[in-house]
Amino acid sequence: MKWKVSKYAAFVRFCQKFLCEGGNVSAIGRTCPLSDTSLVLRLSESLIESSFAFWHSYWLFLLQATTNFNVIFHSMDRELSTRAIWQGRMKSALKIVLPLGIVLVAAAYAGGLMAPSLEANRLRTAVVEAGSIEGTLDATGVVMPEFDLVMNSPVEARVVRVLRRTGDSVRKGDAVLELDVRGAELALEKLSDNIALKRNAEAQLKATLTAKLQQLENTIRIKRREIESDSNAVEQNRKLFDKGYLSSGELQKFVIQAKKSADELDALLKDYRNAQVSSALQQEGVALEVAILQKDKTQSVRELEQASAKAEQNGVVTWVLQTVGAQVRKGEMIARIADLTSFRIDASISDMQRSRLSVGMPVRVNVGAGVQPLEGFVSGVQPTVENGVVKFTVALHNKAHSALKPNVRVDVGVVVAQNAQTLVMKRGAFFRGEGNADVFVLRSEGAKRYAVRTRIVIGMANAEFCEIRSGLQAGDAVILSDMKQYEEHEKIKITN
Repeated sequence: MKWKVSKYAAFVRFCQKFLCEGGNVSAIGRTCPLSDTSLVLRLSESLIESSFAFWHSYWLFLLQATTNFNVIFHSMDRELSTRAIWQGRMKSALKIVLPLGIVLVAAAYAGGLMAPSLEANRLRTAVVEAGSIEGTLDATGVVMPEFDLVMNSPVEARVVRVLRRTGDSVRKGDAVLELDVRGAELALEKLSDNIALKRNAEAQLKATLTAKLQQLENTIRIKRREIESDSNAVEQNRKLFDKGYLSSGELQKFVIQAKKSADELDALLKDYRNAQVSSALQQEGVALEVAILQKDKTQSVRELEQASAKAEQNGVVTWVLQTVGAQVRKGEMIARIADLTSFRIDASISDMQRSRLSVGMPVRVNVGAGVQPLEGFVSGVQPTVENGVVKFTVALHNKAHSALKPNVRVDVGVVVAQNAQTLVMKRGAFFRGEGNADVFVLRSEGAKRYAVRTRIVIGMANAEFCEIRSGLQAGDAVILSDMKQYEEHEKIKITN
């Protein structure tokens, strides 16, 4: 603050206002022509008003004392001269005016003569320019590898040795961990034994069924010969019957025997067909059991090969189980390998903006100072809301940019609108979103410079700039620094 010396006329006006307002300092602050008094007037208001109350009481006391003094002197036998009377009155008045004048002078200096000012080199400013702007939804995101391989333990095992540490680069086929897989090896051996037993049982079943079918074939062959013999016997006896050498009853016996042999052959043929079908089904069942065991064996062999925890792709180890001797269950994660040549952005935004977010919208990602924002698009939006936040994924056009580092937080702007011809400026402490805002604009009045409070209307905005719809012109210099403590001032002096 810089003190200024007032003129006598200004002091007189101040005193007149003080007396007219009856000691109300707030009223003086509204009507006094002295500039920039509001700040100090508020600071000294309680002191001045309490002082005025004291001196007002004091003045009434002195007035009464003066009256009594005059009465006493007039009642005396000897009258005082006019000069003596006026001298007495002047002394009494000085006792009132002098303290009151001191108070008024202090109030004048404290309230009207001390004006707020700011040093120019402590302010951040920006110039309003004509240009284009993109309105964005502000979101936060994390850089994540586009492909992240999770390595799980394929078997129940124990960690024997850690071959790679977090941050180590690996190539496809490099072992990350060494696991104790003796249990899995024993299970594989058991599977091999079971397969051998099943194959043996399959061979035995096949031999048994083959023997049964061969026995049925022999029986059928014999039965056919019997049928042939019975047919010949019927023919010979029919000739004897025709010549009268054989009775009809004896001929009927040969005919019945031939039919019986034919029926027995039909039964044998059905048994043979059923035996063939049953044999095929039994062999298929055993073969299926062998095939299942063989698949289990193949899976066990593959799991044993994976039990060495070998990397399936080139990348960097981002996490690994480092406790030697730890027992891991089948399917438990033992390492994570990330492909650091390609990245995506996992972003989140308030659920209040969910209706304005959709797949395919363009995105600008700010990865750091001095780096041009990376362009991309919304590739996916999760349908659920968690803790008032909606998560979405951003696919970048340049997925291998050198500024992309895993697990680094970035600012994400989803472009929802564009304006090619408007007034734009950098965002400052005044920014609270779209709508009205008060800013301080630098103005010159002769050789002096002031910051003048101005009401503006803000339109669309992004992470760096905002649109000015009214209140400013191209070329205006606006203070970006926090001016909250000066929000009740209309004008502030700017010093070099």
